[in-house]
Amino acid sequence: MSNLIKNYGYIGPTTPNQRYFETEGQIMNGFPVGILQLYNRMPFFPGNISNAYTYNYPVKYIQVEGADIENILRGDMNNLEPIIKAAKQLQTDGCRVISASCGFFGHYQAAVADALEVPVYLSALVQAPWALVAMNRNKKLGVVTANATKLSDSMCNACGITTEMQSRIVLAGVQNREEFSHALTGQGGIDYDKFGRDICDTVRELLRDNPDIGALLLECADMPTYAHLIQAEHNLPVYDAITMIDFAKSVVTQTPYYGFL
Repeated sequence: MSNLIKNYGYIGPTTPNQRYFETEGQIMNGFPVGILQLYNRMPFFPGNISNAYTYNYPVKYIQVEGADIENILRGDMNNLEPIIKAAKQLQTDGCRVISASCGFFGHYQAAVADALEVPVYLSALVQAPWALVAMNRNKKLGVVTANATKLSDSMCNACGITTEMQSRIVLAGVQNREEFSHALTGQGGIDYDKFGRDICDTVRELLRDNPDIGALLLECADMPTYAHLIQAEHNLPVYDAITMIDFAKSVVTQTPYYGFL
């Protein structure tokens, strides 16, 4: 029997007037979303999952011991225990959704969800089944990823993407673009405009070569900063890490409709 007291919806401004209890060891409230952080030395612009200005609600970050961009990309299972430990700490701290700062945390999606008692959404890729079911079956989903060579079938499966679904996904990686490569090495800083051009050029080429794409999904948590530019140019639905977190947060913090308490 779990001793976790979940208190869904208990974040502050709309808290109903009733008696509450807390989980033993919880010393704070007001963070509906907890985010697992790998170590990567780069600036995070607004729109990035790792910039708190991205959200209009509080988020809590925690660094996963030993996790870096290289071992997360390859899905090193030595990361699993530290990831679960950090996720459980966020859960104890009152976070009611757990996410992560890189889409390649999707390698661990199923295992971490099994280990926790609150919803877990570690990768923007978990939205792929939802995006596909919403589209005409003759249309495909364009997925733009930080590194197409590392996005494995097993990671897709962990994120709920079946082999049949994968047949409707067209993949494009940004790993060889000059400016974007800095995000993968943690060296050289980031030029905001050049970084965005690398992403937008990749999307442009993907759509040019695949006119049957009906929606886009940005796997990388560094990409939502530029999602509005992509949508404005191509007039398509765009899914990313922030659409996922906003949705998940709304599920665990339902609030009363005005005038009906």
